[in-house]
Order: sequence, then structure tokens, then C-alpha cells
Amino acid sequence: MRFRPFSELDLERLNRVAGSRPLSLGAVRHFARTGHSFLAEEGEEPKGFALAQAVWQGEATTVLVARIEGEDQATLEGLLAAVVKSAYDAGVYEVALHLDPGRKALTGALKAQGFAIGPLVLAVRVLGSRGQRGETRGVLE
Repeated sequence: MRFRPFSELDLERLNRVAGSRPLSLGAVRHFARTGHSFLAEEGEEPKGFALAQAVWQGEATTVLVARIEGEDQATLEGLLAAVVKSAYDAGVYEVALHLDPGRKALTGALKAQGFAIGPLVLAVRVLGSRGQRGETRGVLE
């Protein structure tokens, strides 16, 4: 399996594994420029992706994985390894993501790649019309 940075030309390939939450061209353009986002492929077949970016938090930088999708735990592990390597190469020594505990393959991939899980809990408030429509983008109720 190959893990490579993607470009806006990969929009259709990314959306083949995005499921019910397709990516917009704007999102793909943004994450393609971050240096921390990757497409997983086996031959010419897309198998998953990681959307990540460096975020300055006042004292340190964290590479935040905004979204990760993959067909299986091995794909997710490879994507996490690619993000971790890109962070390390950029001199960023923390990688984080929000985990839906129902995603067992992702939980296993995170543990296999040395991530600590918990005990923090993410609290989210969606503002504006998205909040009024009840949109949560995967936040647990």
C-alpha cells in the first residue's frame, strides 16, 4: 500500500472512500497544502485518507487530524504513520485527533501507533444555522 500527499486532482478518488460525508473541492485544496494530509492507495484503488494540519496553540504546535477514513485497521495504521512522520519531519512533536469510541478499527490503529487514548472528552457546540439544524459532524450525542 502506498501513502502519498494528494492534490485537488484527487477529489474523485478521495470521495470514493469518503462515505456519506463527501469532501468539497475547497476542503481538498486546503488540506493538500498542509503537508500533513495523505491518500492511501493500493495500485490505483483509493483505500483511505487522512486530513491533517498543523495548529499553533500559543506554546506549541500540534498536528491535528481533522478526519481519517480507511477500509481497515492496516490502512488506518499506515495513514497515522504517514501523519506522524510528516509531523516529526516538520519539528512538530504532538499529533492529536478526536476519536469516536465506536470506531474500533481506528481505536486499534491508534493504540498500535503509540497514541494515548483518553481520558479527555471533547465537548462541542455547533453555532449558527448548522447548530439549529442539529448538525454535529460525528459528535456523539
